[in-house]
Amino acid sequence: MNALAVHSAEGLVLMDCGQLFPSDDQPGIDRIVPDFAYLEPFADQVLAVLLTHGHEDHIGALPYFLRRWPVPVYGTAFTLGLVAGKCREHDLPTEGILREVHDFDCRTVGPFEAEWIPVTHSIPDACAIALHTPNGTIVHSGDFKLDPQPTDGRLTGMARLQALGKEGVRMLLSDSTNVMQLGATPSESICASGLREALEQTKGRLVVATFSSNINRMQTLVDLAYEAGRSVCLVGRSVERNIELARSLGRFKLPDDILVKPADAHRYQPGELLLICTGSQGEPQSGLLRILRGEVKNLALGVGDRLILSARPIPGNEVGVSRMLDTAARLGVETSLDGIGPIHATGHGHRPDLRTMIETLRPDHMVPVHGTFRNLQAHGAVARQAGWATDHIHLLDGGTCLVLAQDGSVRNSGQVPVGRCFIDEGVEHSVDARVVHDRLILQEDGVIFATLMLDPDGERVGEPSILSRGFVMLSDDEAYGDLLGAALIKAFDEAPRSIRKDREALKELLRQSLRRVIRKTTQTRPLVVPVLLDAPAEG
Repeated sequence: MNALAVHSAEGLVLMDCGQLFPSDDQPGIDRIVPDFAYLEPFADQVLAVLLTHGHEDHIGALPYFLRRWPVPVYGTAFTLGLVAGKCREHDLPTEGILREVHDFDCRTVGPFEAEWIPVTHSIPDACAIALHTPNGTIVHSGDFKLDPQPTDGRLTGMARLQALGKEGVRMLLSDSTNVMQLGATPSESICASGLREALEQTKGRLVVATFSSNINRMQTLVDLAYEAGRSVCLVGRSVERNIELARSLGRFKLPDDILVKPADAHRYQPGELLLICTGSQGEPQSGLLRILRGEVKNLALGVGDRLILSARPIPGNEVGVSRMLDTAARLGVETSLDGIGPIHATGHGHRPDLRTMIETLRPDHMVPVHGTFRNLQAHGAVARQAGWATDHIHLLDGGTCLVLAQDGSVRNSGQVPVGRCFIDEGVEHSVDARVVHDRLILQEDGVIFATLMLDPDGERVGEPSILSRGFVMLSDDEAYGDLLGAALIKAFDEAPRSIRKDREALKELLRQSLRRVIRKTTQTRPLVVPVLLDAPAEG
């Protein structure tokens, strides 16, 4: 969740506004966005959002932010095109809100002057941002690598970065994602040879799954398909949408009549088609998974076809990706990359690029960002090796505040509250973390409903009812149910009169009593739901 607040006495800007994707231990959650409660006391000081690029972890939370603060959003053309699509989905206005900038443009925002400097990455129009503040210049690298041969010809603005270094940079915040990789960062241009070999070695359909934001990769694929005399079939809404956006901005060239609709794919011989799909991370609703499940009409894969993933699995997605490849293999689809050259190049710089960025900008202070804490530590070590003092390298957790004082000093001023909001697309408001916790318990250990009937005086009527779902009882379920019922009666009978009069307090007492018994006898922690019912009136 990339969201950096830069705050002066005269105003505040946010640099990026990203989301997290949920993990397996967050069932039913579609996305996770920052809790912006910290900004509420400064609501009238929020001036703008400055965007480095259009990946979801940098723009995904914008609709939720803009509902509360409809401030100007500055970004390059492709980035704002993606944001505009999100705003339409959320019925948010864009007129006067989205403000386009070009490479090397400067914009004055309150006490700040922001400058967008092009960098190479795996999405068009990515930039670093130099923020000129009253207390010095802050440079945020965004996501970057130093690619000397980008396929779109758009190079990193090294001359401007060098000039900034000579002018003086107070602080650099720099991408740490690939700091563990020691060798030279591969150029995007190396992918063409491997993808060409894959086309040449595939007699049937070649299916390539990649990130829908990687416009340069998809341009390479389309060019190679045209060269090989194959038609191209796009499967996945985000692939279609992003290519259309790139075309409208002049960032993508599509030969005439090369596209084939999925519904018409059966009219072509298998060797005449290249399929470009979403689904490189094994996403259940992606174009690739729908094809493999037989849900795309007239497009069934089989012997002679080949599937390649032109992307690296994001940590945590490996199991899903493996299962997907297994599904393809069972259909007879070739998934081996033997004899095929590189088909993917990262969009994040390896360690040499990160050192070059530090030495080019020569900042007074260095702040590694993005990646795990181990990544931040390793990036800090790179800065030390380049000659930066330890007390000028800052490893920050979420919510940590740094003060850039007028006297040139930089100090840690403590923490502010930060948190996460869980988004379930079927619910208008954010989902409480306790709900996510309860869902996980249900998934792991099930639920037990314990029902007591009470008369008008609050006295127990009859025997309690114990009902479980997804909870594995002991070998004798009936006897275990009796054990829980007895524990419930004991807890009720021993409850003080004041607790019995407070239904919510009574429920909590019964819940805790049952949980102790269950944990002691089964070592599990199911969700326990006490239910108190009013007995029907006599007569």
